[in-house]
Amino acid sequence: MSAIQTLRNKSGLITLVIGIALLSFVITGLDPKLFSSFKTPENVIAKIYGEDYPYEAYYEYYEQAEKQLRNSEFQNAFQADALYNQAWQTFLNSALFDIQFKELGLGVYRDNLQIMGLSDKEFEDITIGENIDSELQRYFQNPKTGMFDKQMLIQTLANLSEYKESNPEFYESWIDYEKALHINNLRNKYNTLVRNALYTTSLEAEMSINDRKTQTDIEYVKIPFESIADETVTVSDSEIAAYYEKVKKSKKYDQEKAVSIDYVTFDITPTPQDIEEIKKAVLSKAEDFKTAKNTSVFLNLNSDSKFDPTYHKKGTLPPAIDSFAFTKAKNDITEMYLEGNVYKIAKISDIRMASDSAKARHILVTGQNAMKEADSLKALLEKGADFGTLAMKHSKDSLSAIKGGLIDWFKEGQMVPSFQDTCFFGEKGKIYLAPSNYGIHIIEILEQGKKSKRVQVQYLSKQITYSQNTRKEVYKKAVEFASENRTKEQFEAYLAKNTTISKKNGEKLGENERTLPGIQDSRAVIRWAHTNKELDKVSDIFTCGDKFVIAVVSKVYEKGKIPLDDVKEQIKAEVIKEKKIAMIKEKLAGINTQTTSLSEIGLKFNIVALTSLNISFAMYSSPEFGMEPKVIATACILEKGKQSQIIEGNTGIFVIKVVDRRTIDTNSDIQVEKTMLTQRASSQLMNATPAILKDKAEVEDLRINFM
Repeated sequence: MSAIQTLRNKSGLITLVIGIALLSFVITGLDPKLFSSFKTPENVIAKIYGEDYPYEAYYEYYEQAEKQLRNSEFQNAFQADALYNQAWQTFLNSALFDIQFKELGLGVYRDNLQIMGLSDKEFEDITIGENIDSELQRYFQNPKTGMFDKQMLIQTLANLSEYKESNPEFYESWIDYEKALHINNLRNKYNTLVRNALYTTSLEAEMSINDRKTQTDIEYVKIPFESIADETVTVSDSEIAAYYEKVKKSKKYDQEKAVSIDYVTFDITPTPQDIEEIKKAVLSKAEDFKTAKNTSVFLNLNSDSKFDPTYHKKGTLPPAIDSFAFTKAKNDITEMYLEGNVYKIAKISDIRMASDSAKARHILVTGQNAMKEADSLKALLEKGADFGTLAMKHSKDSLSAIKGGLIDWFKEGQMVPSFQDTCFFGEKGKIYLAPSNYGIHIIEILEQGKKSKRVQVQYLSKQITYSQNTRKEVYKKAVEFASENRTKEQFEAYLAKNTTISKKNGEKLGENERTLPGIQDSRAVIRWAHTNKELDKVSDIFTCGDKFVIAVVSKVYEKGKIPLDDVKEQIKAEVIKEKKIAMIKEKLAGINTQTTSLSEIGLKFNIVALTSLNISFAMYSSPEFGMEPKVIATACILEKGKQSQIIEGNTGIFVIKVVDRRTIDTNSDIQVEKTMLTQRASSQLMNATPAILKDKAEVEDLRINFM
């Protein structure tokens, strides 16, 4: 693979790898036997089908997820916190699917990669055979024709052992990509196997088309449940208990282990004195900043902002700084200003003219003696040696080497910084050396775009933050509170009397939740709440970002069925609804709803009959009466001109009358319909498969023992 092509894309194959690997961070096979040396009762993070999986099996996935986040431009605290669950889900899915691959004989274990993968013959077919992977075809394209270049791919594979030494970043990326190819093709085989088990009959397709073709207009009366005030319905505890016994087998009444906590926070915030000291610190360094001969070293010693080598074009800086930068001279500085919670002084550290595009040729030299070899080649070029000849003979960038090292016109952002800056700031016709992560580039600038003024701006900055003295004072208050309130009773009594400290709540926190709302680094508090055996005991002081937290467990929820007391209000609402249905039916007793007009029925409840048009069996809801599947189903099967019996809906009691029905032309094709229905069912099944496999495997999540 051409190294310069990798440079052009900045991340190249690595980006492709990450894009595919996001589907499943492919790191290592998850046969628990591979980790036998790690397995101890204290080191088990999961039980899957009764088999123990050690912490190391999960942690490799976490490391890969963390690495990808580090390389991301958009990382933030929320994403970092989500890594634990993201890595866990990927680890779990990989383990569950690996078991399926083995049981079905879909894959073989690849010792060289330590994964379940394709056979040698299958892998050869999708890399250099007749069915080359589409991503590989897209990536290995001839720059002249834009078409897939199989020879380029074969050459890359043939040179892999060399890349291991000369370009280890590319080599590691390829190995990750190779793993992704194996696992994703195995997953595709599995998905195809499952999909092929699904079939839509012609009769089902015809019924689906007819569901859309037949449209019904109805008149209806709705007696809403809210027409009867909840307060007028009497519900006893025994009725609530009886209803709970009837419905508690439903999964909606299952719960995972959780805890609720009460806690207080002592926030560490900068005092006015802290802010004043920061302002003084910035101002005291202003003159030194202006006159510093080595701005980079100065900023490393004195500023929260480090040296920025970027040269900015007009209009790319914040408006106020842009105006300053393009009207003042080198080494000029601004007044101190506040940006967000940071005090800053800006300085023009350099002004240069630069192009925004260039055409060049280069020779890429790699290896331990790269600089020495580059110096020798540069000397030959300066003595008149032919650049193209040397490039074809010595350059490790195979794609440009065959063109004499030529890199055609490129713009900003298409090359690594050192290569780009050399070509944009250098002089046309000169030979330069530019080191990068890929080696040493010997560059000759052939052409340059129009040059314009570029300005380099640095910032002397200090973030507004609290001092150590402020932190000590806040901690002292937290210690006083913790020492005076060691039991839950004392904790509650103190807060009842002292309104200056407000109590906060964390409700039903699962074992693997990472944070309390709005509190950084609060995992330790949640873990303490789950592992704390003395429920009456108040916690020690936790340091969570810029807060000190003290907590007490207010309630423990065991895994299993939700106790009646925890769903009493919810159950009561259901009982009230049932009683309202009975009350409405009682009021309708003696009325034949199939023969009594809708207007007469409405008079008994002071409601009027309404209309809903174009109802079909394919609908999920109506614009007029909402999500009422029983009403829609009844409307579609009731004869024209007929009136229904009482329909118990989600939001009220309905009586409907079909006033018209017609068939519309949908121009639907049976075969197209069959394909659509099969694809829809397949998509639903694929989305549900991980959860189905997890449920079947009776997964035991033991992360609480580790983090």
